[in-house]
Amino acid sequence: GIVGLPGCGKTTVFRALTGGTGGGEPRGHLTAGLGVVKVEDDRLDYLAATYKAKKVTPVHVEYVDIPGLTGEGQRGKEIGDRILAHLRPVDALIHCVRFFDSPALGPAEPLKDLQRVEEEMILSDLAAVEKRIDRIDKDVKKGRKELIGELELLEQARSFLDNGEPLRFFEDAWESEQLKGFAFLSAKPELFLLNASENVSADRVRTVMEEIGKLTEGQPYTAVDWIYGDAEAEIARLAPEDAKEFLEELDLEEGAQSRIVKRSFGLLKMIVFFTAGEKEVRAWPLRKNETALAAAGTVHTDMQRGFIRAEVIPFDEFKEAGSMAEAHKAGNVRLEGKEYVVNDGEIILFRFNV
Repeated sequence: GIVGLPGCGKTTVFRALTGGTGGGEPRGHLTAGLGVVKVEDDRLDYLAATYKAKKVTPVHVEYVDIPGLTGEGQRGKEIGDRILAHLRPVDALIHCVRFFDSPALGPAEPLKDLQRVEEEMILSDLAAVEKRIDRIDKDVKKGRKELIGELELLEQARSFLDNGEPLRFFEDAWESEQLKGFAFLSAKPELFLLNASENVSADRVRTVMEEIGKLTEGQPYTAVDWIYGDAEAEIARLAPEDAKEFLEELDLEEGAQSRIVKRSFGLLKMIVFFTAGEKEVRAWPLRKNETALAAAGTVHTDMQRGFIRAEVIPFDEFKEAGSMAEAHKAGNVRLEGKEYVVNDGEIILFRFNV
């Protein structure tokens, strides 16, 4: 989900990331824009060429252009339900921060704007926590002892929020089964993205990124990056060769579509594994530290239900062998059970029976 204050350039960033697909609504509307972008992966391209696959399916990242937040951060003025309906389901946030002067909004104040949005999300989480505490506190007093554990966790969450700390600091906010369902905004992984104008120097951008880094120091699941929003939104619409020329003029090695999409995917703590054959070569997303059984379920529930074993080879070893047949001859293909923890870049063949 792409969030930020009105006028920060969220929709421009959205277009830079998605190549102009979809689009946010004009300011003031409560409709979100939606775009889907493939994650570029040279390993997938190599497998597709090796197998001469009829179909190639990359991993995708879905972006939602969320309506602007107010940044008021006051009790009684929490984020409205219609915006929360867009915010709660997303897995992570790109927090777009204005780093350009605006005739309507004045000079850029990136640190101040960033803090306003963070405070608004913390306050929204606090309102949700207090509402739930009030409800279950009464139930516990009536004898519903099974709710005591949830109540204790919520009290701990309230303590963090009361101190102005996001729930990323509170591991139970995203790990505990009792709290996961709240989808707290301040617990979501977050990429702070400076949206700079072309006349802002790279040195100035780096300085402000360092300041943001200090401000968010110690927070897990956060990252800081930047983008020339207006320029890259235009570049994203161009053919690859034309885009390359403009990127060189901006002294950028790769455009936002590639760079920020990869950063977004990495922020989700995901890895990629591959399935490969002549019919289809496909990249699959999987949470870090998940097992072969979970990976099988990602491909198909029948594979998970009837799992027998997984034939696994790291991509680099496959590339060195040149083919799966040669990899087998070299003894590089391993047989793994359902508890095996999958690593990034592994090619897996699932054996199953249902």
